[in-house]
Amino acid sequence: MLNALIKYMTNHIIAHIPSHKVRLTWYRRILGWQIGPRAVLLLGQRIQLGGIRSGGTKVSIGRGTVINEDCFLYTTGGLIIGENVSISAGVWLVTGTHDMNDPQFPDDYRPIVIENHAWIGVRATLLAGITIGEGAVVMAGAVVTRDVPPYAVVGGVPARVVSQRKLQNAAYELDFSPLFE
Repeated sequence: MLNALIKYMTNHIIAHIPSHKVRLTWYRRILGWQIGPRAVLLLGQRIQLGGIRSGGTKVSIGRGTVINEDCFLYTTGGLIIGENVSISAGVWLVTGTHDMNDPQFPDDYRPIVIENHAWIGVRATLLAGITIGEGAVVMAGAVVTRDVPPYAVVGGVPARVVSQRKLQNAAYELDFSPLFE
């Protein structure tokens, strides 16, 4: 009952409070997430929880990372997001699936890892068990089903490498601190 109440409050009340500082406090203290300084999660996140502070899985969001509005964060398998990562609006991070060939249709949870300075485009979908390399770019609408090398640019369904990012060894810091988002 408590888990259901926390999940309800997280998605229907907390996600819509117009202060990212209040939301971050909830995510840190109630959900047990590790969130670095200057990280921002904007309004309207939809968070799928397997349990509160349970199962050995974790959510870690690095310094200066920005998760834009209306993303779907399926955290049951674990999310490890590096520093200064830009996650655009409407992105889906899906850490769970099922074994479709098993007659019992069992759950399968695997973490998603997004390394420093990656940029995930609008409405991209990242599936369980993948790693997005440092500085990589996932183009808008892409569906990522396998690891993305550092500084690669991927797009399409399923996502494939389309080019290399010219910027190498990114050192920029995202500094976004909206008052009412």
